[in-house]
Amino acid sequence: MATTLIAALVVGLLAPVVRGFLWGVPPMLLSPAMMVTSFFGSALTVLVIGAACSVVLRATDFSPDTIDLDSGIFAGLAGVALLLNSERRMRDVRGLSVLCQRLADPDARPQALRALGRILDRARQKDRGRHAALALMATGPLTQATLWDEARTHLLSVDESALDEAQAVLRNQALATCQLQFDDTEGALDAIGKIRRPAEPSIEVWLVAMEALVEAVTGNPDAAARKLGGQDTSDNPSLKASHQLVRAHILAARGDEAGAKAELASLQQTAGRAGVERVLRPAGPASQLAKTLLAED
Repeated sequence: MATTLIAALVVGLLAPVVRGFLWGVPPMLLSPAMMVTSFFGSALTVLVIGAACSVVLRATDFSPDTIDLDSGIFAGLAGVALLLNSERRMRDVRGLSVLCQRLADPDARPQALRALGRILDRARQKDRGRHAALALMATGPLTQATLWDEARTHLLSVDESALDEAQAVLRNQALATCQLQFDDTEGALDAIGKIRRPAEPSIEVWLVAMEALVEAVTGNPDAAARKLGGQDTSDNPSLKASHQLVRAHILAARGDEAGAKAELASLQQTAGRAGVERVLRPAGPASQLAKTLLAED
């Protein structure tokens, strides 16, 4: 079994490197648990194959002197083949999942962003539909890490002709959200305008909230208030926070500074500091009040 043990060790050590290469993830960005699992999984596979091969060969006319070597070589080659086959399945999705998790780590973020870009570029060259799906998958983690520019760049690189209707809605909704972070209200409305209305109810309420926000920050508080109408936000804290944000801009635009401050305080209770920070972009009537509140916090 000596040869099989050596083969198991070698394949086990190679497994994390092969996984990282095929997934498009630098090995140092793989978690320790993932590396250990990869090592032991591959090593045990080689050991099992080697032991089974040895038992089979001993029941044949093979020379006893070569059984150990032959079993070890076969087990090693079989282990490598199985490793390659296993790690290639859904490699882009698996690699992107790992990289999206690493975006939360400021130290790992630059390297994760570069690797994520390589995965998306590779997908775009091979399959535009797959690229679109991966870009949409990456948008949430990118925006959660406040990487708005990167998220917008990847969304704009998507070939719209490769999207089905559901993907097109998600892409344009996400793009509109990103555009607002750069004060590009026209770009946001253009993205929303590509969505067939009314959209599915759970999405339509967000589109209306974004349209109301654009009205509020561009000096049309009455139009913004009409947009919000009487939408029920009691069972949706995130939507409630968005309405509070819009109402703060509406009140500030109408000169009701006290009311705007009260709305911002309520927003802070609903969504914390991050909720108040959302009032800063796109810049509008309540943005300066939000900046003051953040400074005092």
